[in-house]
Amino acid sequence: MDPAVLNWPCGEDPFLLRIGELEALDDLTAEGVLDLRWRLAQGAHRGSLAYAPVKVREVIACLRLGLIGAGMDRATAERKSRQAFEEGDIGALNLIAFTILSNAFAGKEHDPVGEAQAGEVTAKVSVSASPASTAMASHSGSRRPKSKK
Repeated sequence: MDPAVLNWPCGEDPFLLRIGELEALDDLTAEGVLDLRWRLAQGAHRGSLAYAPVKVREVIACLRLGLIGAGMDRATAERKSRQAFEEGDIGALNLIAFTILSNAFAGKEHDPVGEAQAGEVTAKVSVSASPASTAMASHSGSRRPKSKK
């Protein structure tokens, strides 16, 4: 998976949550990263992403771990994520955290949705003359009354 390069209050940086960063973020949130993503999305239903029911430390951790996952050293990632909170808007940071999490859960490039072109189906039907393959299956369960037609 490729990092998402995002423009944010600290410039333009790549963000990527790999399995290790996702597990670390899981440990920092009460209900895990999928719940964090859902709660971030709830801000839109409340009128602004600034009103998402998330904790500031969850958003900062998501930003910090996303920077680390994309290759930034820990100290720089910590400094930039805190600086972004001091200089940026919480609604914008919530959107960036939502984007980072969404990128982590997106489909893989090697497994695209749909098909480019439908292939021709060539089914081989094997015919068996054995009585077992042509016998009617017995019904189990309650008996149904016969129709009076």
